[in-house]
Amino acid sequence: MSPAVSEILPDGSVRAVRRALSILRAFEGGSQLQLREIAERAALDRGTTRRLLLTLMAEGMILQGVDTGLYSLGPTVRHLARWLGDVDLRQIVAPHLKNLAAELGLTVFLSEYSDHSAICLDRYHDHRGMEVHFWPIGGSLQINCGGAPKLLLAWQLDDEIDRALALPLTALTDKSLVDRRRLKKHLKLIRQRGWELAVDDVVIGLSALAVPLLNIQDHLCGCISVAGLNDQMIKRGEPIYLGQLLELRDKMRPHLPL
Repeated sequence: MSPAVSEILPDGSVRAVRRALSILRAFEGGSQLQLREIAERAALDRGTTRRLLLTLMAEGMILQGVDTGLYSLGPTVRHLARWLGDVDLRQIVAPHLKNLAAELGLTVFLSEYSDHSAICLDRYHDHRGMEVHFWPIGGSLQINCGGAPKLLLAWQLDDEIDRALALPLTALTDKSLVDRRRLKKHLKLIRQRGWELAVDDVVIGLSALAVPLLNIQDHLCGCISVAGLNDQMIKRGEPIYLGQLLELRDKMRPHLPL
């Protein structure tokens, strides 16, 4: 019997596919897991688990942290999942964010908070300006770096903030905040003023300005942010485009999903 035929189970399903799905289901709850934990949850031996993880990593379904060695769901899963829960949000804000990108000549991002990180739901850019490429659609940014990640974290409940800050905090540049006490204090400032300006903490020379998308019940629906070179974003230490973002935030507020 050929290997391909031997993988067919009596019910007609394919063994390898079912095993791969059992590995993906092991991440229910959004955990970051060790190889041993994945194997136990998927009821597979470690050798099989490792081979399937490598295959899923090649397809972007699984990520492995360079610093921690832990596995998590990858950008392909998030890219597919974005069509489920955020379709209405994307449809509502897309025309406004396209216009904003054209008006400013900068890159505009729509993002949400998920699994202790910020996920890019969509990105808009006008061809006349410089496009910022560091955050692809479906990709994640860690919560201690960038305008949108820190702003989204600031709007979470205290328990979730504590859980997120208990995870390893990696510095992307020497401007990244990794001190948990300082970061927690800064999150309170973000929540109080209602916006965040991040300078040089993801890429040296780039800044990002972020504001929350809040519906009429003050529930967080997502975040809009704009990124560009420092001298495009800041004048005399203040964010240049804050007025435009706050105006757009208020304009979209009545139309956001409850």
